[in-house]
Amino acid sequence: MTTSAPPLPAAAAAELTELRERLEGALATPGEPAYDALRASWNLTFDQRPALVVEADGPDDVVAAVAFAARHELTVAAQSTGHGAAVACDGGLLVRTGRMRTVEVDAAARTARIGAGARWTDVLPATAPLGLSPLLGFNPHVGVVGYTLGGGLGWLQRRHGLAVDAVVALDAVLPDGRRVRVTPEREPDLFWALRGAAGSFAVVVAIELRLVAVPELFGGMVLYPGERAAEVLAAYRGWIDGLTDDVTSSVAVLRVPPLPQVPQPLRGRTLVAVSACALAGPERAAELLAPVRELGDPVADLFRPLGPGDLGEVAMDPVDPMPAAGHAVTVAALNDEVAALVAGTAAGEQPFAIVELRHLGGAVDRPGAPCALARPDGQLLLHVEAPMPPGPAGAAAHEALRELAARMAPLATGTVLPSFLGEVETGPERVAQAYAADGRDRLAALKRAHDPGWRLRFGRPIPSGWAVR
Repeated sequence: MTTSAPPLPAAAAAELTELRERLEGALATPGEPAYDALRASWNLTFDQRPALVVEADGPDDVVAAVAFAARHELTVAAQSTGHGAAVACDGGLLVRTGRMRTVEVDAAARTARIGAGARWTDVLPATAPLGLSPLLGFNPHVGVVGYTLGGGLGWLQRRHGLAVDAVVALDAVLPDGRRVRVTPEREPDLFWALRGAAGSFAVVVAIELRLVAVPELFGGMVLYPGERAAEVLAAYRGWIDGLTDDVTSSVAVLRVPPLPQVPQPLRGRTLVAVSACALAGPERAAELLAPVRELGDPVADLFRPLGPGDLGEVAMDPVDPMPAAGHAVTVAALNDEVAALVAGTAAGEQPFAIVELRHLGGAVDRPGAPCALARPDGQLLLHVEAPMPPGPAGAAAHEALRELAARMAPLATGTVLPSFLGEVETGPERVAQAYAADGRDRLAALKRAHDPGWRLRFGRPIPSGWAVR
């Protein structure tokens, strides 16, 4: 594998030995054995080539790395799993936080303090035995910090809101290397900005989240043949109209890969799935879910009682790194045009792994403390993902994704959460959709105050044009 990257400035290169000696973790530069593994993101289409990578073992390592970057005017990016990687930190300093996976739960206060590298798979074993749950997402293998600060849609959202609304406090390292505790009282401006635009302002080393009690849960999915997509979408449309906030759900066209580990009834098929989680016991949940579970002749019905530790397994999202690209828009309602677009993706040979509608509303529309991101302004999130294998197949898939994104555009309300910006459109106009219009000047002013050198400009960065005044 080629590992060429812009070289470090001579003064920075001269201090590398000193930096290595200060770190409890690891440091790698191009050509060293650990470099390629440490620079890799979860999305294998993303090829970043930093001048050096620091794998931090704790907050002190992050402080040392960011202070080093500040002295030598290096750009800085931070990643745990790399799920949210979007702009390459070529020639800069990449901080990997994957070793920082501590979880401390305060059962009485119903809060958890979570290290920057933790995934939900690290958190659930500590919270589930207490009957508590974080507002985790659909995939338990993503990083807690990136997921939460990018918005945070999940299985409890209609009752308890977005994960970003559950943030109590953050510990962060600013671009000049200072470590600060960020709360609504101590750093109100940063508390507002980090919740939605963290990658533009600081390297977060820990996050404190509010937990919720989940005494009863019932969830899973029911799968029907893909040719019934229009029928299932019609049933779903009627079902979510007036549905209690205790149920969070999605409907999706899935193309299941023909892999040996996939059960035979599902392997290699196009299916339409209704997935849901109900904050209810089995009897009440059966009543709530009946309109979409009882359409007749399902390929599989995987609904079951759940414990708090099972929430991450409902969607059965991919675990291993893969090349992929996606796109999402918020839509006002599941009208005829939206239903036709989604149902149409079930026909013929198409490269999309999933075309999905996630039901919003409920507590998603009732925000907590104000934050930088734009609230979803529609009933559903329309989301598509496609594998991007190398070569002609990947190029064809990318073109199909672009075409589908163009068809989605007239249906969009105009806002989308930062973590769903995707890879199709990445320019300033697209990024602006993730942030409230009345907060963009405030973000620009805070950027000028905290990072005048614009050195944190990776992940989903706020557009540099906002800072030109």
